[in-house]
Amino acid sequence: MAKPLIPADDILAHALELLDAEGVEGLNVRRISADLKISPRTLYQQVGNREALIRALVARHFARLRLDFKEYETWESTALHWCLALHDALRAHPFLTELMTIDDRSAISDYVEALLKAALQEGIPRPLASECCRGLAHMTINHSIVEVRSLREPKHSVETAAEAAKIEKNFPKLIEWVIAGVRAEVAACSETA
Repeated sequence: MAKPLIPADDILAHALELLDAEGVEGLNVRRISADLKISPRTLYQQVGNREALIRALVARHFARLRLDFKEYETWESTALHWCLALHDALRAHPFLTELMTIDDRSAISDYVEALLKAALQEGIPRPLASECCRGLAHMTINHSIVEVRSLREPKHSVETAAEAAKIEKNFPKLIEWVIAGVRAEVAACSETA
């Protein structure tokens, strides 16, 4: 009787543990297969090659994020907290975040839609709301990737460490500036209408 295949989710869970502990170097098919006591062929049958494994890890992570969307007193506060929650989720698995591609960003589309809906309810015109929400998502993801890359640098000079700390500290302010700019554009459009 043939041995049942190990579930792909078990393979992905172990691969994420290795990634978090050892970085990209931990994502070795032979190592994962040996740890799980399966053949590399079985691993390939369940999750595909190394690139497919990485794409599946990223997709699985975003599918499980369950980023709770919460509306705050103002749209500005809602958008700021939205960006900070996404930022924290991306920093939770730094090596995984670094492996993201442009295609992986679609995994948070439901989360972006929730922010878009809140922007529309605030009276922000759809074209501006759409661009703003997409821009906030891209800016948050890009900023998170820069941060996680700086975290894994082996040794920082005093200047580099100070710059990395400044980047992290300035992220909320950057978001606030973008939100203020959107609010100003809405006000300018209202005055000319």
